[in-house]
Amino acid sequence: MKVSVIVPVYNCREFLDGTFRSVFEQTLDGEEIELIAVDDGSTDGSGEYLDELAGRHPRLRVLHRPNTGGPGAPRNIGIEEARGEYVFFLDADDHLGPEALERMCAAADANGTGVVIGNYVGIGRSVARYDRSRPRVTLDDPDFDVFGSSLSAHKLYRRSLLVENGIRFPEGIRSGEDKVFAAHAYLHAGAVSIVADHDCYYLVARDSGTSIMQTGGAPAAEYYPQIALPLLQGVVAHTEPGLARDRMLFRLFSRDVLHRFGDGFLKDPVRRYETCKGARKACEDFMTPAVLERLPIHQRVIVHLLLEHQDELLHELVRRRAAGEIPRTVVDGDRAYAAYPGFRSPAAALPDAYFDVTGRLTVIRELARAEWSDGRLLLAGTARVKGAEEPGTAGVVLRHKQDGTEIALPGGGADGAFEVEFDPAALPSPGVWEFSVTVTIGAVTAAARLGVNRADGGEPAAPGARLVPAAGLVVTPFLSPKAKHLSVRAGSGDKFTRDVFTVDAVEWAGEGRLRLRGSLLMAAAGEPPAVSFRLAQRGGTDVRHAAVERSADAGRLAFDVVAGLQGCAPGRWDAWCEIGTGADAVRLRVPLPENAVLPAATGTGFGPARRGYEPYRTAKGALSVRVTGTPVTRRLKSALSRTVRAPLARVRGGRAR
Repeated sequence: MKVSVIVPVYNCREFLDGTFRSVFEQTLDGEEIELIAVDDGSTDGSGEYLDELAGRHPRLRVLHRPNTGGPGAPRNIGIEEARGEYVFFLDADDHLGPEALERMCAAADANGTGVVIGNYVGIGRSVARYDRSRPRVTLDDPDFDVFGSSLSAHKLYRRSLLVENGIRFPEGIRSGEDKVFAAHAYLHAGAVSIVADHDCYYLVARDSGTSIMQTGGAPAAEYYPQIALPLLQGVVAHTEPGLARDRMLFRLFSRDVLHRFGDGFLKDPVRRYETCKGARKACEDFMTPAVLERLPIHQRVIVHLLLEHQDELLHELVRRRAAGEIPRTVVDGDRAYAAYPGFRSPAAALPDAYFDVTGRLTVIRELARAEWSDGRLLLAGTARVKGAEEPGTAGVVLRHKQDGTEIALPGGGADGAFEVEFDPAALPSPGVWEFSVTVTIGAVTAAARLGVNRADGGEPAAPGARLVPAAGLVVTPFLSPKAKHLSVRAGSGDKFTRDVFTVDAVEWAGEGRLRLRGSLLMAAAGEPPAVSFRLAQRGGTDVRHAAVERSADAGRLAFDVVAGLQGCAPGRWDAWCEIGTGADAVRLRVPLPENAVLPAATGTGFGPARRGYEPYRTAKGALSVRVTGTPVTRRLKSALSRTVRAPLARVRGGRAR
């Protein structure tokens, strides 16, 4: 048996059809799948339906037991009953992608890993998503925090890993038991595989809001001693002090210990008491300076208030955060502080360091304008530090993504407004350059990537690409796909040329005369540079220059070109455009779109002097002309050769060589 799928069931009748069908329809051979459903005392007909389903599907075994108050006990029963090489836990209101089990088992087989994570899809809820598959990830991998990415039970586990290490779920608790189980498995597995190229597990939020987590989860009096503290104890017991342990403890404190200080904490005195008691115990036993330093500011202050039993200030902090109040940002010398309750209060005795946000300031920015003007990119908007009473001085910096080179753009404003000009001709090197906005208050400077606003609820648009003749580059402003941050890509070559070079029409303008009409987008101040076109013989030195008519308006240079082909030698002739003059001129192949409409082949002349002309699009998307025909001199040489060779062949009695 390859895999045992364990499904704890409690009052989920409306979801069971889809859940179990997703297992029956797996691409993994059905004989390799064992399906174990554990009915935990359902009262909505789920148990009866499972028995009926088992009568139609021999691979399904149904176990009934009285209600235990949580999914831990049913899952543990499933582990004891399982006979598969692997175990997978599927909740009764979720479902699998069709290739989930096949792909995850293959990953475990190929990599020898004890745990495999399949990519998640959230239906009405947020979930962890993975950008790429990873064959083997360890807990101390500096490039990927697998422990922090997901601690749910919905993974594939090697059954021997669970049996040999006694890995089981806490029982009798309504939520959090999967975190203890998954963390324990991670700590013993050695390495984890991630299958990201298939949507394996669909987590579904119930519309009724009746799932365990939707109804508030386990009470604090149970959660902290049975979930939070065992999680912390497990990490400390199975890891050495260092960066990997600190990273795991940070995840647990920020998301599993200090996460309950919200609305519910304020409304219920019993919950307040039990939450403070449990979280305080966790901080006393397991908090370290390195972990404390990494925590968000408000959680850092909560830790201190817990340890110092400053209950009134703690309640005030939680109340203000629940009301959406933003703490005032105080700049003092070269440091900035978030003035949460207790800041510089003699009674609280809190050190300033707890409130220090110097490297974590949030910049609120608004880009009102981004457009080309007279060869330069104009950027205008506002920027301020969140919570600061002073507007500060705003500016814009351009940073090379690859080598970190920075260029401060001229402009800015002392009142938090900025208006700067970017001259693309001044770029020192090609590549991707990112725009950031800076805000300086006193001796403190905060920075953030600069984004383009969404206008009227629609998608933002970046200014179009421009050719920069002075730099020999095409500069293309663009927005990052998700965050919509503004950058420019600077480069040369065919793939950049197509962003600024448009050919609208290719047609014949009389016998042997090819006409091109189109335009170039340029970033050039003052009078537009000179533009010329030519046809160059491929592999030869012959060049045919074309007559050009041009007109310029708002950075767009329109051209109308006529090139004469009469007398061109047979072969291929490539179309080129040259901007500027002399050694600094920019030379570009004339690009054609994939759907370009080209005129039919034509010809000139008669007899041996006849030529055929056929415009075509090259494999790299550029315009060329194929010239056919045989020169008169070559025809005469061929005829003379035949005249001499024929008699010689008869004399020799053989074939002419």
